[in-house]
Amino acid sequence: MDDENALSVGQFAKLSGLTVHALRHYDEVGLLRPADVDPWNSYRRYARSQLASARLIADLRWLGIPIHQVREIIRSPESAQARELLAVHTDRLRRERDHLDRQIAQSSRYTNEGVTMPAITTTTAPVQIKIAVADKNKARQFYEEAFGLAESVIRHTDAADFTGYQFGTYGQPGFFLLVLTDPESFDQPGRSTFGLTVEDLDVTHRHAIEAGAIEAVAINTPEGMPRNSAVTDPDGNWIWLYQG
Repeated sequence: MDDENALSVGQFAKLSGLTVHALRHYDEVGLLRPADVDPWNSYRRYARSQLASARLIADLRWLGIPIHQVREIIRSPESAQARELLAVHTDRLRRERDHLDRQIAQSSRYTNEGVTMPAITTTTAPVQIKIAVADKNKARQFYEEAFGLAESVIRHTDAADFTGYQFGTYGQPGFFLLVLTDPESFDQPGRSTFGLTVEDLDVTHRHAIEAGAIEAVAINTPEGMPRNSAVTDPDGNWIWLYQG
């Protein structure tokens, strides 16, 4: 590289809009390497032809795009992959803006009206879910061994008793019914999904597998959610487990 087109780190930083610290970091991660490094004193020099890429990197990082995605975009800025990455990032920014707008609105309400306890706007609450099973006895055994659930009579008639898993007391907060249905049930659902909060996710997940469940989602901590996992029962119903 001739000296006429060579730029020191400081010069390149001023012309590109990137800091010397950022240039050092981008060199280390292989995003933007200098055109020349002196073997004696390790001074780095950049070519003027690298300024366009550097300015694009500065702009993409200002947008908040992660470095690994910046690398893909500058590799082929006009490619379909680059457009897809930018579209996904644009959507993420919109969701962040909407979230920030909601935060601003809530903070403004507290400022203008004072901080109040949230009001319950409805007395309607979910109280029952039915899951489809091929063999009730096998399903009962699985749910007892996997989660320690025991069926009880939830409805009594002269013709028959109807069983299910009851949580809490009817009419009280927290009341819920989990009902196993067989092919003869008139409102049998298809494959179902439901979730349970558990005291120890690791232990419960392991017990479920030992009882015959199949792991659908390994134990993980997704963004914005509690630590969780998912298994399927012998009939293919999904059971999400949430660390309580």
